[in-house]
Amino acid sequence: MASGEFTLQDMFDTAAEAVDAGIVEPGDGWWHRPSNGPDFLYYYYGAGGEVTGGTDALIFDKSAALNVYSYLYDAAQVRNIIRPNKLDGDWDFHKEYTSSFENVLFVFEGTWRWASWHTNYLQDRGGEDYLFENVGFAPIPANADGTGDPITLTHPLVYMVSSQSEHPDLALLLISKATVKELNTTYAIESGHLGVLKSQADYSPYTTAKFLSATLPLLDYTTFLPNSPFWSAWSEAYYLGIQAVESGDLTPEEAVGVVVDQLQNELGDNVIIQE
Repeated sequence: MASGEFTLQDMFDTAAEAVDAGIVEPGDGWWHRPSNGPDFLYYYYGAGGEVTGGTDALIFDKSAALNVYSYLYDAAQVRNIIRPNKLDGDWDFHKEYTSSFENVLFVFEGTWRWASWHTNYLQDRGGEDYLFENVGFAPIPANADGTGDPITLTHPLVYMVSSQSEHPDLALLLISKATVKELNTTYAIESGHLGVLKSQADYSPYTTAKFLSATLPLLDYTTFLPNSPFWSAWSEAYYLGIQAVESGDLTPEEAVGVVVDQLQNELGDNVIIQE
């Protein structure tokens, strides 16, 4: 997966084979999050889509979205890889997933779920050791019909000091004191989040944390959310298309049309529709 040799299409083929062979139940070849969120953006990026350009307006690439909607429709409505009602908003699926890992083949999730799984659900089965024995991890496989590159997504935080601050130097000092390798590494180890500082990459407590040191290379494939006041409207419209195709309410082509209409109604000149 990291080399791009095993693609997203290969993953779906493998999931379909597992379903057809009865290794997993229909709908359990692949799972993703059950509600809207930033994770769905890497599908669009992997298809070659762009969100930001040379202006403040956001971009909606119809061909990239059609690529995403097409394989999600196929996965849910044709090949029985994922449950058509997976977007039901039920986060209890993590309990269902960890109750019997062999019942689901592929899951798209963040690294922090690793810590959550072994802390909240697997203590009676060996905790993190059980995960290392039964679960692997990799970047999102390359979309052979898109960029052809593996991908991940990072959620960066930007701390800003208000211009109304009476003590901006003190505020900046506080931020700098809170963002150090020692504190960030303690949090990362406990929560399963990747490091945010380059100094963590060779910091002994970080490098000796087995999972974190193994997943650090995932940052080589990372992308970011756009920093835009229009992102929420863009994301909601894009997700509307995902819901529509997975449930079978719309075809991929129809979904693109509905999303374009919503974006233009919501954002007007603040969105550029790209063919």
